Amino acid sequence: MPMFSFNKSSCESKLVELLQARFFITARRNKILAKWAGGRLGYRNNALNKYVRELLLSYLATPDDRKMVDRFLADFRKAGIKMSEGEVYQKIKSVEERVRAKAGSHHAH
Repeated sequence: MPMFSFNKSSCESKLVELLQARFFITARRNKILAKWAGGRLGYRNNALNKYVRELLLSYLATPDDRKMVDRFLADFRKAGIKMSEGEVYQKIKSVEERVRAKAGSHHAH
């Protein structure tokens, strides 16, 4: 008798659920970050929506936080906004914590 017994469909569905949760948390985080950066850059309305969409699509094509940070820093630098890499990473961390906490509170209900 095997030491562990796994129901394949149960494991697969849990994995899918975990991956979906991670995807939606990251997508929500990135949307908030793109709105924050776009707002700092002075974008409003359609220009802000375009900037957010562009960043979200870029992240989907290459899911890489480093690439997103580099883009923010380059955009800020071009606009004459002083922002350090550490400040951007701190913003990412704080937004992700808020999004995770909110996602967790929805699962508790």
